[in-house]
Amino acid sequence: MPFTSLSFAVFFVITALLYHIAPRFGKNALLIQQILLFGAGLVFYAFASLHFIPFLLYVIAVSYLAGLFTKSRVSFALFIIADLMPLLFFKYAPHEQHMHWIFPLGLSFFTFQSISYIADVYQKKIAAERNPLMIAMFVGFFPTITSGPVQRAGKLIPQLKVVHRFDYDNATDGMKLFAWGMFKKLMIADRIAIYVDYVYSHIPSSHGLALLLATVLYSFQIYCDFSGYSDMAVGVARYFGFDAGRNFDHPYLSQSVGEFWRRWHISLSSWLRDYIYIPLGGSRVVLPRIYLNLMITFLVSGVWHGTGWCFIVWGLIHGLYQCVGRATRPLQEKLRIPATVKVVITFCLVSFAWIFFRAGSAGDALHMIQKITKIPSELPLLNPMKPIIELKTQFMEIFALASSGLGLKKMAVTVFLLMVFVIISFMTQKKPGIEIIREKPIVLRFALYFILIIALYLCFGNGYSSNFIYQNF
Repeated sequence: MPFTSLSFAVFFVITALLYHIAPRFGKNALLIQQILLFGAGLVFYAFASLHFIPFLLYVIAVSYLAGLFTKSRVSFALFIIADLMPLLFFKYAPHEQHMHWIFPLGLSFFTFQSISYIADVYQKKIAAERNPLMIAMFVGFFPTITSGPVQRAGKLIPQLKVVHRFDYDNATDGMKLFAWGMFKKLMIADRIAIYVDYVYSHIPSSHGLALLLATVLYSFQIYCDFSGYSDMAVGVARYFGFDAGRNFDHPYLSQSVGEFWRRWHISLSSWLRDYIYIPLGGSRVVLPRIYLNLMITFLVSGVWHGTGWCFIVWGLIHGLYQCVGRATRPLQEKLRIPATVKVVITFCLVSFAWIFFRAGSAGDALHMIQKITKIPSELPLLNPMKPIIELKTQFMEIFALASSGLGLKKMAVTVFLLMVFVIISFMTQKKPGIEIIREKPIVLRFALYFILIIALYLCFGNGYSSNFIYQNF
């Protein structure tokens, strides 16, 4: 049930009405809300496919039993293996063994969520839950079940144990976050996807300049797509009175790749840090071991995203970035590189790695990089001394604007919207956008809301809508 669908709108309205009526039932209010929340998770998840429900229930059962019976390293390891079995089967079993199944939506996310609960109980960071309904709500928390943010039991479960009454600020802030997420998804990511999908599927016939533009645009596509989903998920959770955390914090304004990973997909980055990097020894060991720990952690990140060589290479590239960044830190401090230059360099490094993430194969990625290196030989084709009509035709051909179906006008609109997003990103770097909006005069606030609603309506009318990228993981 995509957040951008009419079916979700109906589901949300019904769930919200029932949820906020529950506090009227006095002593039974909490239990009613908990049952509603668990039921909503099942309905939300079953809407994708009824075949997915057994896998969700299996992970819930393993989590609950592990919390009660994990007493030793052996039992901990066995429960972790049991928890991972569905994920390992669908990701790594030979294709013909499960080709009649569709990969269960969000399996990676709620499995990682479950593992964090088991690990935290084993390490005595939190107490085991005796109430199976509490674990069911935690693992099957519907706002985040399909694509995160990955929740932690120590933060979410206490919120599940209190009655949530309707709160105007939570409701309005949640809807603002949801609308902002829709803006990023529908008005930027889905528009960019038209061009990126075409160019990446026609690498042999595309010019290097088109491939370079597609690579840069894909950096924004995946960010607006995934952070858009996260904003919508966090917004829905906030409407119901839950704090689901922040999953992105202006990652493309980072001054290093290390900082990028502290700002990008924060819930997964912190999960990898707490359950992979630190148990390996983290930064408390000798330097060569630190580098090895970094490489292993990012290798796990790559393998989590997919089984192909492209994802492995993508993970190892980021591991290498971390190692080189750590090794050259004293030199960077001596050079005193301006912050703007650091941001540009970091963006270029991250965008280069995205080539392997997005390409269909390692061969396609290498072919793409090879063609991008030949861009200098293409620049004379865009000679500004040529007649305007001829130059426009050449421009359209080189950047594949006509053949991609986007066209010059639509590309101009897309670039304009992207620039609006970039400007807003700079404006909200130090202060959340919700706080900035709240401080504006009421007339200006509602004018902005009206413009956003009309723009989103026009996007639906133009058919700019595609699946969320991270639902594939």
